[in-house]
Parts: sequence; C-alpha cells; structure tokens
Amino acid sequence: MMQKKGSEPDFSEPWHLSDVVFVVEDKKFHVHKGTLSMWSPVFEKMFSSEFREKSLSEIPLPRKNADEIKEMLLVVYPTSKPISENNCYFLLSLAREYQMEQLTERCEKYLLQREKTPHQAIDFLVLANEFNMEDLCKQCVEIAKHISISELRRQEKYALIAPENGKQLAERRVELLENKILSSEQRVNSVKKEVKDVCEWGVKELARVLYLQKNPEGRRTPRALSDCTKLLEETAQESGEVNVMLQLLCQRFRGIYEPYHA
Repeated sequence: MMQKKGSEPDFSEPWHLSDVVFVVEDKKFHVHKGTLSMWSPVFEKMFSSEFREKSLSEIPLPRKNADEIKEMLLVVYPTSKPISENNCYFLLSLAREYQMEQLTERCEKYLLQREKTPHQAIDFLVLANEFNMEDLCKQCVEIAKHISISELRRQEKYALIAPENGKQLAERRVELLENKILSSEQRVNSVKKEVKDVCEWGVKELARVLYLQKNPEGRRTPRALSDCTKLLEETAQESGEVNVMLQLLCQRFRGIYEPYHA
C-alpha cells in the first residue's frame, strides 16, 4: 500500500517498505525498524541480534494502550503530529520507557510554552523532576517563587517536591523577598528625600517672607538653612502663628531624620 505524501499514516496495513509489526491490544501497527531505531535505543536493541524479537515479523507490546502507541508513532514519524494537552503526559511515560530523549524534549518544549499560575507551577515542577526536564524545572521554580511558604505547604503535591527543587525554590523565594524589601526601602527613602526638600524649601521661603516684612529694603535675605531656622525661632517668640508653623515643620523634620539615628 502506498502512503500519500504528507498524509497521516494509518499503520494498519503494510506501507512504504514497512518491515516490522507491533501488536498492541489486538491491533497491528506496520512500522519501520530504521525510523524507530533512530528515535529509541530500546527499539534499536529490540531489532538487533541480542533480542529474540529480531527474527519476529510481529512483536507484541504487552500492557500498552493501542491509541497511545499510535499517537506516539504519529508524533515520531515525519508527519510530526504536534504535542498537545491530549497526548503530552502519556507520551512522556512512553518516551521514558523507550528512552526516546527527542520525544521528551518535544514534550518539554510544549510544556514550557504552556501558561502556568504559581500554584500550577508546583504540579509541573513535580512532573518536570519526574521526567528529568531541567529547563521546565527552572521555569517552574521562577514562577512558583511568588507563592508564600504557608501557601506552598497547602499545595496537594508539596510532599512530592524533590529536595533539590525545594532548595532552589526556597533560595529564589528569599531572593525575591530581599529584592522587595530593598525596593521598598528605596521608595521610602525617595519619599523622605522629597518631603525633606519640601520642608527645607518651606523653611527658607517662610524665612524670606518674614525677613522682608521686617526689612522691606533688605537685599540679602538668609539662604542657609541654619540662618533661616534661626530667624524663624526668633520670630516664633513674637508670633503665635509663626510658632505653630515652626512646630509643624520641626515635627516633619524629626519624622525624616530620627529613623536614621534610632
């Protein structure tokens, strides 16, 4: 039987020089030793002289699901059926059993592209460790680091997290919190500086106005903060209104400077 170019193989009948048959759940799959040997060292040995299957025209695959085996064949043959949510997980199991590293890599590539919440990332982290998918492990740790420790412990698969992955997760969580603290401190310091600048400007501006009231012809208004403060203190003894304003400014200054000298 000739397979149409570009069409999806059926495997139910001999086609294009197929040279071996897999028997799964009473279904027959006509396949090619060369193609499967390139994907799997297990199949390569199965077809070699070391195994009795070499001389068999039909090779049974016990305890396998026929639909899953067909799906695996469709993925590894040149038609290259894409990995999806429907086939990824059982293909990972088959890839591990038959040592099909390229198939595992294709499954991992699909899983890397899949969107994940921090909570879902824990489930995928366990899966990634089970099937030795290092890139997926790293991605899941980066996503899951946003979960608090208390939330993490409530996760259904918390106990299944591998010690090494748990260590990486804890380290990345600590780094995240440290960065948040540093960022918060920087924001607080920025606000304090802005308040400080405004207060200093207020002291100088008030001192300028008071100086000009006392010295209408004056040309050299006080500029240094200490001189402005001194003028305000002197004026506050004469004016209750100025005294109230001075006390408010002093409270603001204490709020800015005291944390640095605590």
